Amino acid sequence: MKTLRYVRIIFYILAFISMLILKYTNIIQWTCFINENFGVNCPMCGVTRALRAIVNFNIPLALERNAYVTLVLFPIFMILFIDDVISMVLKKKSFVEIILGE
Repeated sequence: MKTLRYVRIIFYILAFISMLILKYTNIIQWTCFINENFGVNCPMCGVTRALRAIVNFNIPLALERNAYVTLVLFPIFMILFIDDVISMVLKKKSFVEIILGE
């Protein structure tokens, strides 16, 4: 159980560093294989640009780039993150630990 906590802490540190990289650099400029070859947007097209807009608190632009990430994935991630932080501070089981039966 302690190993899982350390893994989650490392994950959050890496996620925070990734958000800083998205906010302050433009080094991530990939092209979509599906869009390049078939001319249609896949469900994940615009994720990096949407996350960059979220980090800059520009929600309308994030919705324009990729509404799925903005309305579904990002709120779920934030709820799990808040639950995880609260469980670490209070030293209780998080929602994920309860589901996994740990």
